[in-house]
Amino acid sequence: MTEITKIQEKSPKPRHSVNPTAFFCALIGAPLVVTALSFWTVIGLFALPFGIIPYLVIGTPTLLWAVGRLKPRFSDYALLGFSANLTVGLFLFMFLNAHPRFHTEAQTVGFIMGFGLIFAPLYAGAFGSLYASLHPNIRILQT
Repeated sequence: MTEITKIQEKSPKPRHSVNPTAFFCALIGAPLVVTALSFWTVIGLFALPFGIIPYLVIGTPTLLWAVGRLKPRFSDYALLGFSANLTVGLFLFMFLNAHPRFHTEAQTVGFIMGFGLIFAPLYAGAFGSLYASLHPNIRILQT
């Protein structure tokens, strides 16, 4: 009986269910919604073609991890997107800048990730909002 109690004490926080349809639709729809809302700026139009690959490469595993652990709220996911972009961008910039051969690539990474500091929180926050609206059992997650 004491072993069961020890196992229950060490168990991690309960995880939320991941709805794959809602996840995929929110993952693809978030950049499109942000671009549709910011199309009147030139930066908003160029953010989608330049930022979709880093968003999918960095954002998919980060958001997949977050969906099971965080409640879908704009602010939580926006902070997660900002920190993921900053962490990966600084790591890539320092790694590429350490080698003189990759100095041009380091500048490109710095440029793209610099604009990502603006749009990564918007994409991730929009993902959280879309996922919350598309998940069929969201009322269970909010309790």
